[in-house]
Amino acid sequence: MRRLPFKRFRELRPSDLNCDLHCHTNQTDGQASIADVLAQAVTVGLDRIAFTEHVRRETDWFPRFAADIRRLRQDYPQLEVLVGCEAKALNTRGGFDATDALLAECDIVLGSVHRFPDGKGSYLDFDDLSPAAFAQIEFELAIGLLEAAPIDVLAHPGGMYARRHGQFPPHLMQKLMEKSLERGIAMEISSSYLPDLPAFLVLCAEINPYVSIGSDMHRLADLGRCRDLMRAQGVGEW
Repeated sequence: MRRLPFKRFRELRPSDLNCDLHCHTNQTDGQASIADVLAQAVTVGLDRIAFTEHVRRETDWFPRFAADIRRLRQDYPQLEVLVGCEAKALNTRGGFDATDALLAECDIVLGSVHRFPDGKGSYLDFDDLSPAAFAQIEFELAIGLLEAAPIDVLAHPGGMYARRHGQFPPHLMQKLMEKSLERGIAMEISSSYLPDLPAFLVLCAEINPYVSIGSDMHRLADLGRCRDLMRAQGVGEW
């Protein structure tokens, strides 16, 4: 279920880039408060932001956090402010680390691959995996999210592999894009996890998936960074 009217890549225009739909605060592992992020969004001229805090099934603070966002955003009528979350894949079958009650609070839901479950209640050691095995496991977890999880966006696709081995295998990224398009789920264009943004954008132009723009902001200095990098690549100016 898509909560937001995401555009397909080749439909983007310059004004569509003026957002950041992946932001973290000091509620979890970010450095700034909600108020700080809102003020910075206005300073850098964004039109839309989404607070997409890390959550788990046992998270109990999210309703209060969502209420704080809704209260504080009233001071910024020029800015569209979305309540969202980011939760991880639990298995290759679309298991998702968030409850229905938590998701009901959200305007946007990001699904991500972070750790690799071992099927025994723990996690695989990244150092024990060859690059090929690493890529395949991350691919299978991401496909599970796309096929069965209640998400709007696949966050930083191929990002765990990229942080350790460089560019995610293009043939696997293409399959993720094709599945995301089939399911109507946005692929995140992530300035934080893409080692070769131009190559990713070329693939986006070819497959033309729905896309979401996100800096995976943890520091205020990074807010709007994805917008700026895409502008530099001429995205939307066709």
